Amino acid sequence: MFGIGQFAQLAKVSVRTLRHYDDVGLLHPAHVDQSSGYRSYEAAQLPTLNRIVALKDLGFTLAEITRMIESGVSNEQLVGMLRLRQAEAERAADEERRRLARVAARIQLLQGDPTMTDEQAAIVVKPLDAMYVATASEPTDSFDDDFSPIFDRLYGQIFGGLARAGVAPNGPNAAFYEERSDGRVDVVAAVPIADGAGLEASLVEVRTLPVVARAATLIHRGSMATCSGSYETLLRWIDAAGERADGYSREIYLACPANFDDWVTELQFPLHD
Repeated sequence: MFGIGQFAQLAKVSVRTLRHYDDVGLLHPAHVDQSSGYRSYEAAQLPTLNRIVALKDLGFTLAEITRMIESGVSNEQLVGMLRLRQAEAERAADEERRRLARVAARIQLLQGDPTMTDEQAAIVVKPLDAMYVATASEPTDSFDDDFSPIFDRLYGQIFGGLARAGVAPNGPNAAFYEERSDGRVDVVAAVPIADGAGLEASLVEVRTLPVVARAATLIHRGSMATCSGSYETLLRWIDAAGERADGYSREIYLACPANFDDWVTELQFPLHD
């Protein structure tokens, strides 16, 4: 017989753990002194305790372990349960690797530019919802072009079409970019809507932007004429974090007051899984 302290020391668990296992009915002591309440254990109980400790280390809850011990499981059943735990652990390990890469990327951004604030480096990876939008597009030869007059024309075209059809916007304006077969890039202005009925197809194309599972996003404050620095920060972070952009960016214009310096825009880059 071993006292509870000796048995705990032998198994490298705490006395508190053994008492808890007794309380929940998982492992009762071999003997309890009626007068003192002192618990004693037998060496033959060590394999059961080791089984509990091993299963707990593999991620099973005490409730699950209790059911396994009470009902019994075959090796085949246990292997199936362990394969599920293995898949969960691999997903968790993958997310931890990604988190570690994001930490390293944040450090690299802040150390690479001493003038950068923590807010300017606050890049968030998140899913993007699908968007039902009215769009108009125009090709451009280069991202070095000034897109302001292009967007002025495109949004004028969209809002004119919406007004004639009696369709109201349903959220903040957006923009995205698509590569053309001739090597140029389409600049696409987009306005979220709830219903595209009645819109003139010759002026406005109704589209559904698909769900994006993961996107790197950054809030840009100020005129879009100064967004190149924010885009550079976002792209440097994507590279430093070991991620890959999946196509061109999206822009969501969250606030567009008369003073361009007060604009708030979310820059979004879809990421490869």
